[in-house]
Amino acid sequence: MQTKLGELLYPLLEVDHEAWGMYAFSRDILNRRISPETKREMLKQARACGIEYAQRMMLEYGTRDVRVLAERMNLKLEFKDALMTGKRVLFASYTPPDRIEIMEEPLRRAAEQVREAGPGLVELFPQAGIMNTILGHEIYHFVEDRFAQEIYTRTERVLLWKLLGLKNYSTIRTLSEVGAMAFTQELNRLRYPPFILDVLLYYSYDSASAETITRDVLGVSSGKV
Repeated sequence: MQTKLGELLYPLLEVDHEAWGMYAFSRDILNRRISPETKREMLKQARACGIEYAQRMMLEYGTRDVRVLAERMNLKLEFKDALMTGKRVLFASYTPPDRIEIMEEPLRRAAEQVREAGPGLVELFPQAGIMNTILGHEIYHFVEDRFAQEIYTRTERVLLWKLLGLKNYSTIRTLSEVGAMAFTQELNRLRYPPFILDVLLYYSYDSASAETITRDVLGVSSGKV
């Protein structure tokens, strides 16, 4: 029996930023290479980084409206229908140097599910708000490219291997995502961690996967995982 959307989202609204970040780390290929204590410190710095750059961009471009911001950054914004990558639905993407694609079908389907779930969720997740949150997230990845030599979520790296004096380091995908979430939350003045949209957007395509994500996040939040 399918779980109602509200039963998934309302408990997730209580999950703090660290738990969302630790959940994201649990899906990262580098998860086992980093100690829990180091991960927590990295998450704090990545979140602070996202907020800092949101404020810097607001100051530089004179707006917190993500659509206006994208325009003033000369980003090419395109809207398309859903795009499947294997079994996954792609919600949005940033392609260097300046193109952002947003898939409209997932937004429409999520908005319909929210309306069916009741006015409480409609207030939290209006369709335009979902779109702005996603757009803000993708803009952060453009900002990362622009400031690649100094921005924390690009400069923090993990040593993969060393041999005969040679060392190979890797950036950490989770930190980039945490920074992007903090960036868009700051721009859009959201009252909840934007990670929750992963559950909302998946729900209309695969409610079982949305339930699994919810269960796993709540497990991390409660310390059971």
